[in-house]
Amino acid sequence: MTPLPAAESREKLRRRKILSALFSVLFLLVPTAISAFYVYLFASPVYQVDTVFQVKTSYDGGGGGGKGALGFLKGGSVMGRAMDESFSVVRYIESRNALAQLQADMDLRSAFSKDSIDSFSRLSADADDEAFYSYFGGIVSIYFDEVSGMIVLETRAFEPDLAFRMATSLASQAESLINDFNARSEHDLTELARNELKGAEQRLRDAELALTKFRNEHGAIDPAATSSSVNGIIASLKAQAASIEAEILAIRDISRGEVPRLAELRNKLAGIQEQIKIEEARLTGSDSAWAGTLEQYGILLLQSDIAKQSYAASQSALDSAMVEARRQKLYVVDVVSPFLPTEPRLPHKAQTVFFTFLGALVALVIGRLVWAGVRDHMV
Repeated sequence: MTPLPAAESREKLRRRKILSALFSVLFLLVPTAISAFYVYLFASPVYQVDTVFQVKTSYDGGGGGGKGALGFLKGGSVMGRAMDESFSVVRYIESRNALAQLQADMDLRSAFSKDSIDSFSRLSADADDEAFYSYFGGIVSIYFDEVSGMIVLETRAFEPDLAFRMATSLASQAESLINDFNARSEHDLTELARNELKGAEQRLRDAELALTKFRNEHGAIDPAATSSSVNGIIASLKAQAASIEAEILAIRDISRGEVPRLAELRNKLAGIQEQIKIEEARLTGSDSAWAGTLEQYGILLLQSDIAKQSYAASQSALDSAMVEARRQKLYVVDVVSPFLPTEPRLPHKAQTVFFTFLGALVALVIGRLVWAGVRDHMV
């Protein structure tokens, strides 16, 4: 007796449902089992070090509600955020320069190519520079939080000591970069002032040497004082001459005829008048007179005074430039210092297995919906 067609259809339908359920179970369990096997038995533990720091300047010239300007006027220093420099630090840490310095410090290629690291996470021993740099982007991440002004650096390695040394080295490189910014800024701000001061110092030295040479040649430390002394002598001699002349006139009025005293007084007057001529010649009567000497000395003295004023102004300008350089100085402020991790951060084993199962389930549901739509169009 042959089975009924309806019974055959029910049997095929039952078998198809069993196969579908078996497929669904396998579709869910196989990737989940593979994921669990990998993360629990095969994946290498990853240690992560978090480092947080800020780049600040001693004076906030930007908008801060007037607090920066008020603090500066009060004589204090206001720590402000250095936004541009913070972005520069982030770009540097992500650069090949930072990678090259790390490679020189601790040989990252060898450290991440060890056989103890699982094959999916290990750096290929023959990786080229581009592959190495791409791998570097996976073990080091850094970003700048514009709201808080903090730079967050994350370093990952398969050994806790290596992750710690990477964080320490990169933080040190960031601080060195900021110090380079400070040195360059100070040089740019003070170079012109230093050159001006050097020139003013040379001009002052030349003026003082010319003044010293002039004094040595003329045998006088202060020609003006010497000239004043000569003028004093002339005045004294003229006073004596006037006194003698008065005495001669008095004797003439009293006596009649020549008396010995008059001859003596006339001789004395003649000597004084001769001395007056000599002293006046010292001032104006010859090429070596003090009048010309005083003119030269005045010019040299004026040049020396101008050189001193120029030197003082240049020194003041350099001091101002140094103050401005200090005002714009950048500082690296540690918020969270690097630490030696004791427990691996990755992989998240239970989460990885769960999300693998969830992903497989979503893929299965979508696949069934697509297949149902296709089958409906085929009928």
